[in-house]
Amino acid sequence: MIDKLLGAYFLEKGKLSPEQIKQIEQVQAQVRVKLGLIAVSEKLMTNEQADEVNRLQSVMDKRFGDIAVEKGYLTEDQVSRLLGLQGNGYLSFVQTVIDNGMMALHEIEEGLIDYQKENGFTASDIDALKSDDPDRIVPLFLPQDIDKYQKEHILGAFRAVTRLICNGACVSKAYKAESMKTNAFASQGLDGEKKASLTFVGEGNNLNAIADKFAGETFEEVDLDSLDAVAEFINCINGMYATKVAPDLNVDMLPPAYKAEACELTGDMIVLPIYIGDKKVELVSTFGQIVNY
Repeated sequence: MIDKLLGAYFLEKGKLSPEQIKQIEQVQAQVRVKLGLIAVSEKLMTNEQADEVNRLQSVMDKRFGDIAVEKGYLTEDQVSRLLGLQGNGYLSFVQTVIDNGMMALHEIEEGLIDYQKENGFTASDIDALKSDDPDRIVPLFLPQDIDKYQKEHILGAFRAVTRLICNGACVSKAYKAESMKTNAFASQGLDGEKKASLTFVGEGNNLNAIADKFAGETFEEVDLDSLDAVAEFINCINGMYATKVAPDLNVDMLPPAYKAEACELTGDMIVLPIYIGDKKVELVSTFGQIVNY
């Protein structure tokens, strides 16, 4: 996920152009990250050592890892761990940017440090962002005082987005709200010992980023049919959540609700922006109450 966040950050700072961001997205999926780049990024080798091994590869019929072990730069265990990182989103982003001459490695690393400082992230937070693990990443963007059950509800929703809608989805900082206006939404409440609700809203046709993928068809506009598909997706999320918390909370799923008209949502809401490709939708979560509309 940090590849998307860092790409957006470099775009904002003028380090990358919109055209370059599109090029990165098109190329990145096919990139196999070089072991030397990973070793340098992980601080296991220096740039000079990696360059030396690359030069030796040009005259020796051996793999990068084998040469690095022979030179004493890496252990076999380290090589095995680095090989496991070749599909990492952050590293494939770095490889793509470097290979296409957009930025040098030191510029990316300096930009990452600036991004960390501006957002108040710790070194551990950055490691979590690099992991591509939603369970480690999403809590970094949620309020610290969030109830554990509400956090699990939101995490379950985002996991479903990455598994069923778009594995490249990412988030930005959540915020609290007591009301929000929207032209369309899909929602479902949970009644019982701890009331809760999940709602998706989006401007324009953005909610169809969920509806199209979940329903397996293309909707021309956000209408009752597409919102029904979004509501069914929420129903799946809530079904998994209700099953998971069943030993602790006695909850019942209410019928889904959706509207394709201007309305206002009210309640004690946590709103998490989610980016699915170039579409932004917002996940609205309430806990202890069901959202009003």
